[in-house]
Amino acid sequence: MQSRPPFLDSLSPHHGKVLTNLIDSNTREKLAKKLSAMPGGDTWYADIYSKAIYGPMLYRDNAFDITNIIAKVLPEYQILADLYLEKAASDQGFPFHTDFDSIGFMERPEEMLTVWIPLVPVNTEGSGQLSVVMAEGAVRLSLIREAHQLHSLLRVVDSSIPAHAPFELSWEEQRYLESSKFTPSLDAGDALLFCNAFFHKSEPVVSQTRSVYILRLVPKDAKFNRARLLALRKLGQNLEVVNALLSKHFPDALSGAATDPTASGD
Repeated sequence: MQSRPPFLDSLSPHHGKVLTNLIDSNTREKLAKKLSAMPGGDTWYADIYSKAIYGPMLYRDNAFDITNIIAKVLPEYQILADLYLEKAASDQGFPFHTDFDSIGFMERPEEMLTVWIPLVPVNTEGSGQLSVVMAEGAVRLSLIREAHQLHSLLRVVDSSIPAHAPFELSWEEQRYLESSKFTPSLDAGDALLFCNAFFHKSEPVVSQTRSVYILRLVPKDAKFNRARLLALRKLGQNLEVVNALLSKHFPDALSGAATDPTASGD
């Protein structure tokens, strides 16, 4: 396994860590059965996922005990949302990206933690593994991309903010990310922990359907940004999570009594 550089401990301490057998076979089978029976949502991911379900909220269902499972291994975090993604065989994977576009409501997006749990083995080339990048240069590059995305997100609620050229990776940067990536081999029920604000990619799927249950976690003392939440709400991103956070931290934003869209909350 690629060693984690020490600088990550203070920035995103769990990025690139693997937890073995996080979810046992019984729970995994129940999850798979429940998720496979749920209808996929309308999503722009339709061209790369045969099924994408945003916010099934199965972690709230006591039958799966997900909340207690996470509390035992990551007690300082709370679950904010879940997600199910299913890729069909012959999928070519998805290139390096960050997920700030849909989870940009954090004051510090690098504090968000994804728990990526394959429900089938992803332990060989062609099985749809996930790759993450931990090299310091790549992490700095992802934080630059985050700043660009934040600028674009704020323009959604404040058109007076001037536009700028979009962030695009150069061929040399793409090659650097590819050479720096860490691609763990995971059995069904294992988990890869990673930060959505850092570059990651999905590898090709050759001969099986790859199904993954994903949890989004935040520190229990996480702070959220009112303007970004309002922008994501306007874009229709993660509405159940966004509306819940607005209701808890910025209730005036939902009542129409909002005054300062740039204020932050705890």
